[in-house]
Amino acid sequence: MSFTVIDNPHTAPTPLFIAPRSVETGNAIALLTDRQFHVAGQNAQSEAPLIQTNFGGAILVGDDAVTKVAGIRAANPDLPLIVEPRSLRKHLATDTQPFQLTAATLSEDLDQQRVYSDLAITPTGQIKPGDSDALKAALREVNKLGRTDTMFAIPAYAGWLSDEQYVKQLIAVINRSDHPVLLTFIHGHNPVESVKRARAYRRVFQETTVPVVAHRADLIGFDALAHGAIASAIGSYPSTRRLNPFDHHGGPVGDRENLSPHMLLTDMLRIVRSTHMRREWFASATPIQCFCVICRGADVDRLHEDPAERRTGHNHNVVNLDGLYSSYVGLGTAARRTLWASQVAGALDTYPQLEAHIGRSLRVDPILQNVWAKAS
Repeated sequence: MSFTVIDNPHTAPTPLFIAPRSVETGNAIALLTDRQFHVAGQNAQSEAPLIQTNFGGAILVGDDAVTKVAGIRAANPDLPLIVEPRSLRKHLATDTQPFQLTAATLSEDLDQQRVYSDLAITPTGQIKPGDSDALKAALREVNKLGRTDTMFAIPAYAGWLSDEQYVKQLIAVINRSDHPVLLTFIHGHNPVESVKRARAYRRVFQETTVPVVAHRADLIGFDALAHGAIASAIGSYPSTRRLNPFDHHGGPVGDRENLSPHMLLTDMLRIVRSTHMRREWFASATPIQCFCVICRGADVDRLHEDPAERRTGHNHNVVNLDGLYSSYVGLGTAARRTLWASQVAGALDTYPQLEAHIGRSLRVDPILQNVWAKAS
């Protein structure tokens, strides 16, 4: 049992006794298979040692990712490390300039990445909803490459998930790719915040025939795994679970306590801010306690906005994410779908458990109830 108060037996970590796994550097399919990736930003040095090397990896993001990678690799030589190109955050793709190159050609750009990254990622710019010209221009150039070490990045605005024709176009382009696709969506808050978008997101993974990574996802990455994704990459804090628009500028924080970390409650399949639990759930009730290697029986709502406490919360998320993923190792898509259905059913059962403890009703996450709990 990972937590007090709530219990979802289907999310219990599976102890794994497998041989050490080498880093399949330069082989995209081999490296991506049976690994859960963590999108690691400002807390990368702290998170990397916590990731399970036999079934995990890290995608480093941010302006300092390239300068960090050598030190992180030296300290964690058995951990796959991939560096996300700056273009995914800072460039707007057009039909004449789908990439933001740092070399004379796309192939040379990818060669430069491979000096420090176990796989290369195309430096694709952000693609506006319905801009199929930019998307197809990127596809044409990528398909000219004869490489096994490269992922075709598609950073698409969330509006691609809101229109039936756009969803069809996106699936059609992915299915024409000669390379695994790194798919991520762009939004200033949550790209897959509605039931409609969550259903479209699932459909992409159901209908694509090319290996696709659900990149910068939240727990919806597990729904993607259950419906065909080769891997998912999930961040430990909100800005690593989405791409902001290239011209996004963050505003000031009104309530400093709202900087407290979002905590992964695996049994509920939910990520909840410590502040929210402290103020809304446990103002008059004993808090949930977590028994992961980071928390060791401490209250899950204890953390505030101090940087050290935020790091603790992010580290909690890393180890709990790996624990959740451990049961997926070695399973095919059908078995993953069955496991996910059991985990979702168990998550729905945790709501009455928590309601009985705090003495009031709670709103069930509509995506959990109306998408994840529904058969595909």
